[in-house]
Amino acid sequence: MRVLAAPDAPEDGKAPKARPAGGGISGPPDTGTVPRQLARPARAAVAGAAVLLTDRLAVTCAHVVEAALRCRRLDEAPKGAFPVDLPAFPRSRLTARVAPGGWFRDPPAGDLAVLTLDGALPAGAAPAPVGGGPVGDGASVLVYGHPATVLDGVWARARTVAAGGAHPGWLQLDGDGGRGACIERGFSGAGVWDEDQRQVIGVVASVLDGGGPVPTRVAWMIPLGLLAGTPFAPPPAGAAGPGSVDAWDLVDALMATGAAAAGARALLSVLPVGISGTVPRDDVPRLQLFHLVRRCGDFPDGPGELARAVRQLEGDTVPARDFARTARALWPDRLDGDA
Repeated sequence: MRVLAAPDAPEDGKAPKARPAGGGISGPPDTGTVPRQLARPARAAVAGAAVLLTDRLAVTCAHVVEAALRCRRLDEAPKGAFPVDLPAFPRSRLTARVAPGGWFRDPPAGDLAVLTLDGALPAGAAPAPVGGGPVGDGASVLVYGHPATVLDGVWARARTVAAGGAHPGWLQLDGDGGRGACIERGFSGAGVWDEDQRQVIGVVASVLDGGGPVPTRVAWMIPLGLLAGTPFAPPPAGAAGPGSVDAWDLVDALMATGAAAAGARALLSVLPVGISGTVPRDDVPRLQLFHLVRRCGDFPDGPGELARAVRQLEGDTVPARDFARTARALWPDRLDGDA
């Protein structure tokens, strides 16, 4: 996702401390699964990159958003919007903004922002495979960025080294062998693709600006595992497999029921207050149901309570049975055949 300065963003008289040029994709060259911001002629400048988590959510660096909106470092999420597009779909254009609860300026992440997309992806586009498991030292990774000299994008190879950087949870990346492109300004927010795991394991956060004509090959990434415990956490390594389901599959099954058609508020009203009172609120219906599903999964009795709530509102219908089957696949150890 290439991130550009929004054309109507107010100037504040001070340049943000962010990577000013470039975005990036996060998977193999033929995936076309990661959005990038569209450049506008003249005053628009590329601010960074992002990675699709779902068909409506993407993750990037907080400083990329600040650069796109031309604002100083913010402790609270900005409310402005900016355009994004997909590299493999040059005519596509969407609008992105920070998702509710998606601003992570404090440790351990320190510089992450989850974006919600105001619109559907073009036909054929899909999220990148992502993982939140531990990242080993010496892993071979690929990153696709858009430095000022190569706005169409360029691949850079690197290897993970060890924890370090501005925050203890970040991971250092060293350029691989001194050949080819290096990770530089224009790679902020770009997905770090692990060649062995075949998934995105983090996003580039910063680079070491060395003096002299030869740029340094040291950079740092934010592992996506630092989103653990949030509604946006990717699955740990090895969690998915053939035939497996995730929270979004259950959301889709839930949306097909009459219980969801009545609105998330109806479901929340029949759930125990100890669960419903902890569910984050969101104006986007699908994202609200995602928060509900994920929060129910955090409670030992949450899956059973959600199944009972759907049955109470829906009755014994085909969509309700489909939901029950998907719920049992997601929580096989907590739902029996009667759910």
